[in-house]
Amino acid sequence: MALVMFVANRHVTHPRSRSSRLSRRAPGWTALARADATKRGRPVRHTPGLPPGRILVDVTHLRLAVAGLGAVVTLLAGCAGSSDPPRPALPALASTVVPGPQGQAEHIALTGSSFGAAGDYWIYLPPGYGQDPTRRYPVVYLLHGGSDTVTFFLELGVQEDMEDGLSSGALGPMLLVLVDGGPKFEGDGSATRSFDDYLATELIPDVDHRWRTLAGRRGRAVGGVSLGGRHALEFAASHPTLVAAVGGHSSTVPRSPEELAAAKIPVYLDVGKSDGLYDDDAALAEQLRRLGADVRWHPGDGQHGRAYWSAHLPDYLRFYSDALGARGG
Repeated sequence: MALVMFVANRHVTHPRSRSSRLSRRAPGWTALARADATKRGRPVRHTPGLPPGRILVDVTHLRLAVAGLGAVVTLLAGCAGSSDPPRPALPALASTVVPGPQGQAEHIALTGSSFGAAGDYWIYLPPGYGQDPTRRYPVVYLLHGGSDTVTFFLELGVQEDMEDGLSSGALGPMLLVLVDGGPKFEGDGSATRSFDDYLATELIPDVDHRWRTLAGRRGRAVGGVSLGGRHALEFAASHPTLVAAVGGHSSTVPRSPEELAAAKIPVYLDVGKSDGLYDDDAALAEQLRRLGADVRWHPGDGQHGRAYWSAHLPDYLRFYSDALGARGG
């Protein structure tokens, strides 16, 4: 039988600055972060795909146990007959605990995904995750823009903004799944399913199986930037039973605004006023309003780029937190 194995590659924590969101991008921030990490006795290494200054902290809990368990499962799979029913993926990180005060990000590889090499994802776990084994968390699936990579939102500073919001009380604890759509959300040529099918039938079930998620539609939202925003809006329109809120940030226009309005969920739309997509997004917001949709229209100053999205990322997170009732959880 075919066996799909999942591997956690690394745990990442990010230093934060309380004085200003922009201070983490200021010249010299890397040196300060490295000096702070050295004082705290933390090993410092660079993570491929992340900008300098990100600190990689090795965490060894569960490694030996997971490796041994994986060997046993592989052996049993080799001995099983071809008529054996498929088995669910082992939740190798089910015992993960984040002691705080910072959350952590995990890279998860979905070997054998129908979406090819782009089937991996990152997940952000808030401080305190796993300390209460009965607690479940809402989940936000975040889709990067076209030609970007799965670490896009980490590079924008989503972990720092989450933890700033948690500390201030502006946000409630949530899991953030950073989805890899590949450059064009078309897989790597070996994909056998569309991105929507991959998200609905592979990624979401894996996340719900592996992590302590709040079950059902009420605990799930999806959003994205640019091309990822269009895919998020189209996913919400075609899967209204799977998500309770959706965001399109500087998004290209989805195929069916009528279906999106019919989903009857909050829709957050924003775009820079100097973005070439402004007129199209403004027209989409007006059309959705005429169709009776619950539209949150928030245009702002800026262009189509990371400076704009980084500046508005806290607003996006507040929308998802409020829509999912995370602060009340």
